[in-house]
Amino acid sequence: MLQIAVALLYFTNKVFLSLEKKAGWQIGILASIFAIFYFIQLKLYLLLGLELGFFCILIFGLLNHSGTNANKKALYILMIGLMALLFVILKNSTWIEFLISTLFILAIYFLANKNWNLGWTLMLIGHVFMAYFTFEQKQTFFASMQVCSIFVALFAIIKKQFYIKRSLRVKM
Repeated sequence: MLQIAVALLYFTNKVFLSLEKKAGWQIGILASIFAIFYFIQLKLYLLLGLELGFFCILIFGLLNHSGTNANKKALYILMIGLMALLFVILKNSTWIEFLISTLFILAIYFLANKNWNLGWTLMLIGHVFMAYFTFEQKQTFFASMQVCSIFVALFAIIKKQFYIKRSLRVKM
């Protein structure tokens, strides 16, 4: 049941983020809370570390979306601390868990800082690896939702490219 809640909330989070809606950040925070308990249950501690970082970065993204001047220095310190934590936890984890964690942390970081193209590209790659990893862990529903999230990331990338090309035509 927790697997389904986390997968659906994160999928919804990405749909709203792809549409650049504030609700994407809010739903992401809720998804992160559930995911923390989900990864504890599965004993996937590297992904738990990822979720703790996600939670903080999602709050930063929400504040940034709302126009609050969130402290970027605090976010940089959080990122460095989170990467150090992941490195320490990696000793008991696989290389793919570290790769997935790094991709998602960087993706959310870039999205929170409104670097949409790089953020969504990293998100896309992260979902490809997460789909593979969760399928191998026999988390079929979660893996299926990762595949759906790949399409959301593609939509966001294509949407942004279309918007950029359209705005360039208008300026000329």
